[in-house]
Amino acid sequence: GDGAAAWVHFKLDGGIDHILVDEAQDTSPEQWDVIGALAAEFFAGAGARAGLRTVFAVGDEKQSIYSFQGADPAAFERMRKHFSEKALQAGRDWKSVEMPLSFRSVWAVLKTVDRVFSPIDAADGLTFGERPLRHLSYRAGQAGQIELWPTVKPEDQPDLDPWDAPLDRIAASSPQVRLAGRIADQIKEWLDTGEVLQSAARPIVPGDIMILVRRRERFSEEMIRCLKHRGIPVAGSDRMMLTDQLAVMDLLALARFVLLPEDDLSLAEVLKSPFFGLDDDDLLALARGRRGTLWEELKRRAPECAPWAEAAQTLTRFLNRADFTPPFEFFSDVLGPAGGRRKLVGRLGFEAHDPIDEFLALALNFEREHVASLQGFVQWLQAAETQVKRDLEHGRAEVRVMTVHGAKGLQANIVFLPDTCTAPDARLDDRLLWTGEGNDSAVLWPGFKDNEEGVCQDLRERARVRRMQEYRRLLYVAITRARDRLYVCGWENKRGRTDGCWYDLMEAAMRVKADEIDLGFDEPALRISEAQTAEADSTSGDTQAATETEELPPWAKQTAPLEPTPARPL
Repeated sequence: GDGAAAWVHFKLDGGIDHILVDEAQDTSPEQWDVIGALAAEFFAGAGARAGLRTVFAVGDEKQSIYSFQGADPAAFERMRKHFSEKALQAGRDWKSVEMPLSFRSVWAVLKTVDRVFSPIDAADGLTFGERPLRHLSYRAGQAGQIELWPTVKPEDQPDLDPWDAPLDRIAASSPQVRLAGRIADQIKEWLDTGEVLQSAARPIVPGDIMILVRRRERFSEEMIRCLKHRGIPVAGSDRMMLTDQLAVMDLLALARFVLLPEDDLSLAEVLKSPFFGLDDDDLLALARGRRGTLWEELKRRAPECAPWAEAAQTLTRFLNRADFTPPFEFFSDVLGPAGGRRKLVGRLGFEAHDPIDEFLALALNFEREHVASLQGFVQWLQAAETQVKRDLEHGRAEVRVMTVHGAKGLQANIVFLPDTCTAPDARLDDRLLWTGEGNDSAVLWPGFKDNEEGVCQDLRERARVRRMQEYRRLLYVAITRARDRLYVCGWENKRGRTDGCWYDLMEAAMRVKADEIDLGFDEPALRISEAQTAEADSTSGDTQAATETEELPPWAKQTAPLEPTPARPL
């Protein structure tokens, strides 16, 4: 009321001529409020200061997949209408430029995308403002292929669960493990036989391949393990919680022991780790009836057993270095000359290399910014709960296994979609329900679902609709990462697959045009394939336009090869 807000707005307005909003589909309503306030004076008519002032927003609501960060694709459409009305009322130019032309994917992929989302139910939530879903391809005439593999189902077998089996172990007969092996075998066959990527006129290489999942769960780890087991270069997971990795847990247990030798639990973990490989019988023999700490007992009785003597000697050397050796140097010695890496990989498998490398990199980074003490590094790492996020954007000749969210903005010549048979779980929704928007909103905390009344039921149904809309937009993003080939597969649990899942949407679309083929699975697969045409130029992608282009934007009329029939762009 004292004019302070108007003064701040005046000062901001005096220095802003242009506003650019990139990735506008992922902008939250609160962020749009800020943008709208900043641009309010742009359309104030005669009262606005002289000069060209513009608002430029670019985005694709079909790719809005970050609702957990506040993104609202419907707000993009509301703001488009808002700025359109403001500009026209002020007599300013307003242009709504659609960009239906894809420079990434071949026709085989884009046609399938259009078919997948052509039903009204499937297209719900992809576009707003009644705009049709239609794609044009710049790569007309280049070869493309899409395959839908039959799902992998659980095998009928007795449930023999040994009492001492690890709780987090995946059985070798599980559908997830079998599907990961099937994908790895296919990639291995391509690399061994020199399968040609037709559009590029060269053999397929590991860097051409991307495997996309919805969530970072056990399948991702199993997929990476299968690829490494077959000697296929793989970039590893795009994200990992470092302190949850077994190799890192063993290294931290060793660090805790050398910092406090009286820590019996940490010493027991170290002795049973791959570093020394003692078993439960060894620990019981040392720990039961001991006179002091476990470390004192190990030193006293080391001559009784060669493995005990080796462990005592090695640990003594580590203890002597711990107080004056920087973290990176200490762990490099453990993993290198002491043979720690070799032992960890021998026990845990090839996938242990990635967390070990990230662990060493963090130790080196810690020394650059902090006092290089082992105690400080261990405390810093455990307190931070470090999650390693690695940039898997193309550059390394390795297969990439990542989430669809992580692949946003990336592309690959060949894409696998294995996680297609489940839908979002309603039980994961927030227990709090919000009524209204902005200052008019209220919070409801419903009890049990059976006791909910009409208001809560309606709010929960709206949340379900929004959740499924984003689920379908996530499929759109996943499909359109593929440049040349797309392979859709999946695994089922004992209850089958969820109704309305990605696999069902893809199968319904491909049944229309696909051919059944025998790939050696229990059931036939479906394939849509388009061969390379003589007119296609794989080096430049520049082909002759074969249709009318009156409705294309000017920049697309020059060289865009279009579908053989006239198409109305978005």
